[in-house]
Amino acid sequence: MKMSKLEKKFVNSRRHAQRNLRLLRPLFDQIDLDHITKVLEIGCGAGIVAATLKEKYNMNVTGTDVDPEQIEIAKKYHQESEGLRFFEADATRLPFENRQFDMVLSLQVLHHMGDWQAALGEVNRVLKPKGYFVLGDLAFSRFLTTMLRPIVKNYGLYTIDDIITAMRGNRFETVYREGPQGLLLKQCRLVFQKSS
Repeated sequence: MKMSKLEKKFVNSRRHAQRNLRLLRPLFDQIDLDHITKVLEIGCGAGIVAATLKEKYNMNVTGTDVDPEQIEIAKKYHQESEGLRFFEADATRLPFENRQFDMVLSLQVLHHMGDWQAALGEVNRVLKPKGYFVLGDLAFSRFLTTMLRPIVKNYGLYTIDDIITAMRGNRFETVYREGPQGLLLKQCRLVFQKSS
């Protein structure tokens, strides 16, 4: 689902990117980063997180976004190189080979996807065995998902338990879980590791 101009202004701000980077720090503490070289960021927006991972951790980062305007912005502000590239791509149909990445990141993006289960299936497909999926996003209460599911079609409605169940079905172990925090819209942070 593409964002409105107001949403883009918010997600493309340096402040939003700094918040996402702060969100990543405790999640990265759960991962042996020495073995992470190839990273995919789903929903990279303006590319600030992807560029920071390249610069700070020397990771080879690919940022994707379904919105071509977001990819244009990312390319405008960050010099693409051998270790940093940006592609327009739908997270439910990623244009990458199987088992290509050591880590996949999704920060505040999954709730924008009506078919979030397909996106998680693609995460499974492109991750190498023992690879990590790092998710920071909104989850919803069971009450809210039950009420809204019949009328909301283009928005990801799920609880944190729905996400964990879907990942277990793809043979992922929950390495870290924080949250949910909040009443109806719940913030959660999760790290999953794919089985071998």
